[in-house]
Order: sequence, then C-alpha cells, then structure tokens
Amino acid sequence: MTTEEFNHIVVKLRPRLVNFAKGFVRDGASTPEDMVQEAIIKLWKSNSMQDIRNPEAMSVHILRNVCLDYLKLKKNNMDGLNPKMSILGGEDPSRSLESKDEMCNILKHLDSLPKEQMLAVRLRDVMGYEMEEIARILDTSEGNVRTLLTRARQKLREKLLSKWKQ
Repeated sequence: MTTEEFNHIVVKLRPRLVNFAKGFVRDGASTPEDMVQEAIIKLWKSNSMQDIRNPEAMSVHILRNVCLDYLKLKKNNMDGLNPKMSILGGEDPSRSLESKDEMCNILKHLDSLPKEQMLAVRLRDVMGYEMEEIARILDTSEGNVRTLLTRARQKLREKLLSKWKQ
C-alpha cells in the first residue's frame, strides 16, 4: 500500500474514529484526536498492511486497544464512556428533562456492564456497526457478538425495569 492510498483511507476513516474515541475520553491529558493519531501510527507501522482486507475494522480494533490502554493507565474505571448525546425535538421542557434523565440512567447502566458487552452495545446500537465488523473489532465470532448483545440488553432491561418499578 502506498502512502497516498493510506492517506486516502485515513482521511475517510478519521471522523468515525474520532467519534469512537470520544466515548473513551472525557477530560484529561489525552484527546480523542491523540488516540486516533496513535492508532493510525500503529496501523501504518504494522507490517501486514498489504494483507488487511477491511482497513476500517482493523483501525477501529487498534483504536479500541489504544483507548482501553488509556483507561487502564488512568485507572478510569470507564467513567468516560458516555457518548455525548442530546435529545432533540420541540417538546415541552419537562418532557425533555425526563428524556435526558432516562438517557443518563441508561448510559449509567450501560457503563456498569462488563467491558465486552458494553463495547458490543455501543458499536451495534449507538454507532450502527454490522455484526461482522463488531466481531472483527472485538476479535471474536459473530455468534459470540450476538450472545454479548443479548446478555447486555437483558441486563439493561432488568436494571431499567427494576428502577421504574420503584
């Protein structure tokens, strides 16, 4: 792969990678751009660039590892994994406040899931990745991704139902 081809791929993938990394960094020394840059450097240095069939999945996989290394280093316990979501609409302020409260509650419970389940849900339900892409990113089978998603969604359902029954 030539430098020009690599740069073309990076320019195309960069916004999606930055969006993915934003879920891992709240405030601190590292920024999502720093993490993406580190992942791109690691991708470029990998000797198997010619063998990569899906550079997007490979780059997200490398970025995921970079982000997880950051969390381990900072002992962040995944406090910064809340995607920045806003509730849009022309509804009344009280309903908007309720929606935002529900979203915060869902994200809090999402963060309490095991790491692999939380990543599977974020990749599938928040970012819209396909099962095959998630399997490559998480370095597992598609069947295992389905299992992770099923268990994660069930745990979220149970936690949310118990919260609403109170």
